[in-house]
Amino acid sequence: MSKEYPMKDKANTYRTYSTWTQRRVPTTYDVATHRTNYDIGERYDGVVPRLATSPDLPLPKWYRKYREGSVVQGEYPDDFDDWRDPRELTYEKYNKLMDQRERTIDTLYEQAEVLERETERSDDPWLEFQHRAFLPLRYPFHGLQMLASYLTMVGPSSTITSATTLQATDEIRRQERLARRATQLQKEFPGRGFAETEGDVWEDDEMWQPLRKVTEQLLVEYDWGRSFIGTNLVLKPLLDELVLAQYSDLFNKNDSELYAQVLDNFYLDADRHMEVGVSLADYIIDIDEANREVVQDVIDEYYPAAHEAIEAFEPAFESIPPETMAFDDVLDAVDTKYERRLSDLPVSVPS
Repeated sequence: MSKEYPMKDKANTYRTYSTWTQRRVPTTYDVATHRTNYDIGERYDGVVPRLATSPDLPLPKWYRKYREGSVVQGEYPDDFDDWRDPRELTYEKYNKLMDQRERTIDTLYEQAEVLERETERSDDPWLEFQHRAFLPLRYPFHGLQMLASYLTMVGPSSTITSATTLQATDEIRRQERLARRATQLQKEFPGRGFAETEGDVWEDDEMWQPLRKVTEQLLVEYDWGRSFIGTNLVLKPLLDELVLAQYSDLFNKNDSELYAQVLDNFYLDADRHMEVGVSLADYIIDIDEANREVVQDVIDEYYPAAHEAIEAFEPAFESIPPETMAFDDVLDAVDTKYERRLSDLPVSVPS
């Protein structure tokens, strides 16, 4: 008895992948990211939402309201399928890249532990900086992780959600390293509150409250387009420039060069996130010119609160650390870099 093969009929045999319509062999990136979202359903027929469930259930309704019903105009999902990550990162490539970077950070942490052993003093003001102005960052980083994870859930194409998945993973990497640093200091200085009271700092210290406010506002911004713009084009690039690039300079000034290199390592991720954000925003505007106004409106809405959040960090540069930096110069550097980033888009930075 001969075997029957479902794809044996030449008339119904695909020469390539069933959802791949371009007349070329798909790359590894194409195979890994093209139309792979779980909400596609049994067939990719252009009808959305494509969940293999009743359309009256809460999740399909959520997609209709906050994805297909987004302020970002376009034919969902077909208009968004052709966007590509500028670096074409797949899960495999990402893991190889992060394996290298994590090995580098492991070495830096080991070096720091050896060099700091029995040299740090409990009355060193740099410890106060780390407790009040550095280690609480794992809380806003967790907020950024949740924002990227939400975009992974609700993004309109699998190329977009693949990129935001890797972004969320990068945020987890930052949190883990900050938690490890807090644990190191807790062991060395058990009475200083390290790894125990940074949450109180995040919730109560005046310096952190504007950042906490705008982060929480974005966490309830359910429209996928508004969430993406507010996160990747406003809050995240401003914050990353401040607490990665500018903090790196501050750490160097305070003889903490090894941890400055850790921040430089994280900044490589932030640079990729901003590249993805600008690329996707540019693509969205190309889909429909009306989206340029949408992007501008969301930037205008969230920029004041996001900028207020970084302005609140003046004590972190001018009064808390032993060696200080002029905060006006810090803000100028952050603003200049942000304006340069947005200059690739047909939008403007609010004055």
